[in-house]
Amino acid sequence: MEFEIIYTKSIDNLFKKSPRKNDFYSVLLCLKGNLSVKIGYHSFELCPNMISILAPNMIFSTDQPSDDFEVIQLFFHTSFLQKIFIKDEIINELLELNISYPPVFTLEDSFHPVLEKFNQIGRELETKSAYHLDVARLITIEILYEYNRACEYCLLGFQKNMNRNYQLTYQFKKLVDEHFLAWRSIGHYADHLGITAKHLTEVVKIETGHTALQILHERLLLESQYLLKHTSGSIKECAYLLGFDTPSYFTRFFKTQMGISPHTYREQ
Repeated sequence: MEFEIIYTKSIDNLFKKSPRKNDFYSVLLCLKGNLSVKIGYHSFELCPNMISILAPNMIFSTDQPSDDFEVIQLFFHTSFLQKIFIKDEIINELLELNISYPPVFTLEDSFHPVLEKFNQIGRELETKSAYHLDVARLITIEILYEYNRACEYCLLGFQKNMNRNYQLTYQFKKLVDEHFLAWRSIGHYADHLGITAKHLTEVVKIETGHTALQILHERLLLESQYLLKHTSGSIKECAYLLGFDTPSYFTRFFKTQMGISPHTYREQ
């Protein structure tokens, strides 16, 4: 699959709860309803008139879709866009997502024009007229420009309102994503940020409603779920890959978080 567009009202197959990782970009345009998305250290709600881009090779999960959820999904590999006469530097810049902000933005006045671009791509792929893939590539580039335009607009107001507590929480989540396999103590993160573990825990609790340790455990659990569902390694091998001293310690951790054993989860 180098390029594909899907219109869907059903989330059963496309939005499973178990974490996964793609080797392609996914552009989501929400038409109705909402869906909870976690990718990297970001969590967000995908709601009507919003556009989101999920980058390849990042673990993500989705949950709690509303009954009326409708979305258009556009899937492509970078190589698909590189087959037109646009410099690779421009394409790479359009695909370089700002990691400081969740990869989702509201399209204000531009929602309907962007929706029409998605529909144009659908028509091109359906009719397969001459040069239909080249036209689809060009329209995809237009969609990426609209995403980046929305990104710049939203970030102007977002960065002005970013207080110190938010900054610390964001930095903590970023560190967790980078070091969760090795740093199991909140003290490690607090030392790196130059604050006390108590202060870090208080700030994170205020900003997220969860303790710092809960966020660390959530990231570790996400990786655990991905390994159990999408790799063939034994539970013992998964435990050591995740940095647990023993498989039994991993099993206790997983069962505490999920209420079932790793083996039961894998077999579901």
